[in-house]
Amino acid sequence: MIEFALAAALMAQDAGQEGLPSCNELESSSPHTDCALQTGAGREFNLFFTFSDIEDGREMIGLSIMNLDGILVQTMAYATESFFYPNLIDLNGDGMEELLVPIMTGNVNTTYSLSIGSEYGFELTASELNGYGVDALDGGMFKVSARGSAIAHYVEFYRIDGTALENIASIELSYDGVETEDGGPNCRLTNGGEDLGEAHFCGLAMDNQ
Repeated sequence: MIEFALAAALMAQDAGQEGLPSCNELESSSPHTDCALQTGAGREFNLFFTFSDIEDGREMIGLSIMNLDGILVQTMAYATESFFYPNLIDLNGDGMEELLVPIMTGNVNTTYSLSIGSEYGFELTASELNGYGVDALDGGMFKVSARGSAIAHYVEFYRIDGTALENIASIELSYDGVETEDGGPNCRLTNGGEDLGEAHFCGLAMDNQ
């Protein structure tokens, strides 16, 4: 695994000189196309992703992270069964984007490996996010929306504490017994959220549904 990551880093460095497409501009696909991302101003890193086939239809992702001087600062490697591409999003509002790497996609939901952004690069965590949408909210909070069935969706609310996730509230949205979509889902708080209350989290959960 280490040897592959180092080899991928060297490959990405060469490819980066030629100019890889932005991962954000590529349509979901399998096999993937090698691509790149760049973090925001003030903490600028170039991330180069290379994809190679392995058994059972999976791909290996080699990631090399370089500063703007072209110096390699970090490497990572992942195995993926997802057709989506990695992306950057500031989930905790500190101005440093987190890295989400899709590692498996089912019928609707995708499982993401989460790495926390820092001034030195990214800190890989043991946490995984699962859902069809990951959205940053105000106050350093973010939500992960997942589909449980044709009539049930679940929304988890988190904050990042160091390299750990704090699950602060859980919402269930159910269309059971709802005759029309215009009627909206039934919403209930199933865990946490006592500080802001059910109405607050239901409003956040139903936004963009």
